[in-house]
Amino acid sequence: MKISVTRRIDAPKNELWPYVADFKNIYRFHPLLKSSHALDDSQVSCEVGATRQCDMIDGNHIREKVIDYKEHSHYTVDIFETSMPITEAQATIGVKDIGNGQTLAYMNMEMTPKYGFLTPVMYPMFRYFAAPSILRGLEKIHKKEKTLQVVAA
Repeated sequence: MKISVTRRIDAPKNELWPYVADFKNIYRFHPLLKSSHALDDSQVSCEVGATRQCDMIDGNHIREKVIDYKEHSHYTVDIFETSMPITEAQATIGVKDIGNGQTLAYMNMEMTPKYGFLTPVMYPMFRYFAAPSILRGLEKIHKKEKTLQVVAA
């Protein structure tokens, strides 16, 4: 099952990248997460080999490891453990400058449901709800923090 979503955001890439690269704190803009944290307390940055656990608001969890990373661009994680009915999955989140102070945020996912009959249910859930909500969350946190900076100034 392959899923790709994009979102045009009215913000420069260099303002969005720090949120994406804050690997252990993805919960800050991922609306389906209750919390997230690095699995190795010494990890302070997003890099190949970094691991995290994401605890979802529905009680599920995901453990991920960065397998590809390009500074100011994207990273890809391999989901190596989850309580969800998935046998294997990888996801990439990234940002691309599209000019005029705008950024194209994107998310690509490949996953194999534990049971094939779940594909017709899981595909629309991830394609039309989960992945788009993550990119909307990225836009929302940027707008919120940009507004707070203006008010504080």
